[in-house]
Amino acid sequence: MASSSKLIILVTGANCGIGFSTMQALSLRYLDGTYIIGCRAISPGQQAIQKLRELGVKANLDVVELDVTSDSTIETARNWVREKYGRLDVLVNNAGIALFPSSSSPTAIRENFNTTFNTNITSLYTMTQAFLPLLHLSPAPKVINISSGRASLTRSSDGKLPPTKVKMEDALVGEERGKGEVEFFAANPGYCKTAFNGFRGTKDPLDGAEVVVRL
Repeated sequence: MASSSKLIILVTGANCGIGFSTMQALSLRYLDGTYIIGCRAISPGQQAIQKLRELGVKANLDVVELDVTSDSTIETARNWVREKYGRLDVLVNNAGIALFPSSSSPTAIRENFNTTFNTNITSLYTMTQAFLPLLHLSPAPKVINISSGRASLTRSSDGKLPPTKVKMEDALVGEERGKGEVEFFAANPGYCKTAFNGFRGTKDPLDGAEVVVRL
């Protein structure tokens, strides 16, 4: 990731887990940047900022209320970033969930699938669409989607991405093709020890965050 350019970076779900570690790694590496924590409530974001300060972060930190499953808070957050900073250089779509059905009933499974799809796929698309106008104001904008090994073409059992994932990526990249502006990346931090997997991971989240820093 480019340094010394005073980047404005927004990371969704950045008050804990990989998102928090990404904020920590970036803000300790690139001191001139502005790092915005996007989370569903201001209080956890403020607590995350306090923790980052205790870890030695000196860079400019901010927090915005942002629930990626709520179109109204996405719009409000976008307007807030536009009014306060005027542009966005990097959007890190990190917020995501991994749910298990409460039972084997069709209703529970349907609810689980719909909630997971809405958060991990639909919301990623709507977030990116909402912030594209601000990204286009950056000289070198990037969108980094935190992914996993399941999204790997070579590691998938059938050699293919899930159809919904393919369609989402095609739609996003297709709309930008020819504009020569926004770069899209998918970053896999590895099997990190976070709440996402019940802290069963084997990798330190800060090590996993390095994949984002390198972009």
